[in-house]
Amino acid sequence: MFTNLAFFFETSKKLRGGKWVWYKDGNGERRGNVLLGGTILNPKKGFDHLFAAQLVQYTPAQGCLIFRSFKTKAAVAAAATTIVIEGDGYSDAPEVGMLIMAAPQTATGVGQSAKITDVVYDEGEQKFTVTVDTALGALTAGTILVEAAGNAAAAEANVLVPNPNCFVEADADLNPTEGYGISNGDYSIAPVWDKIAWIERMQPLPAYVLSKNRSYIDGVFWI
Repeated sequence: MFTNLAFFFETSKKLRGGKWVWYKDGNGERRGNVLLGGTILNPKKGFDHLFAAQLVQYTPAQGCLIFRSFKTKAAVAAAATTIVIEGDGYSDAPEVGMLIMAAPQTATGVGQSAKITDVVYDEGEQKFTVTVDTALGALTAGTILVEAAGNAAAAEANVLVPNPNCFVEADADLNPTEGYGISNGDYSIAPVWDKIAWIERMQPLPAYVLSKNRSYIDGVFWI
């Protein structure tokens, strides 16, 4: 007698952070969906991970911009080109080639941007040490940095994502878009809206993003 055997292998992974993020009540969950979703317009070149409740700017017929934000772990001197940011799973992971800037108070605010030229992750200290090509000026610990628009460092840069209006609903891994035999990879997502998340378990939210919040309950974010 022969027996067909099916083998199932389960793998586990450890991610920086790891958290429950959605605000749930006894009435069940609700969500608003976007029509068809869209292509990610600012993918990372390497491997990436999108966290549940990560913010997205969705524009119909154009695509999706992932809102990435970072929080400085230590103060930065005015002329310094080395920045230490949180690596605890709430701040995003920086990548070489990414443009960053200190988040302005308003979505239309401008500021100095810089291109990341090197990234070193220290798991024990839960931090990223980032080298940039241009000093961003003096920064206090806890300053929120965001992606900047453009292709090179600029003295009057704009934020890349001025209007985050949706959530990533569930954690997702993304393959590289360049390298490993891949070129110009495209990835699409279908974000959601009309959900509520705990602010302390989301990515760092600058003032211009928090001003969009429709919640009247302290500590939660509703978009």
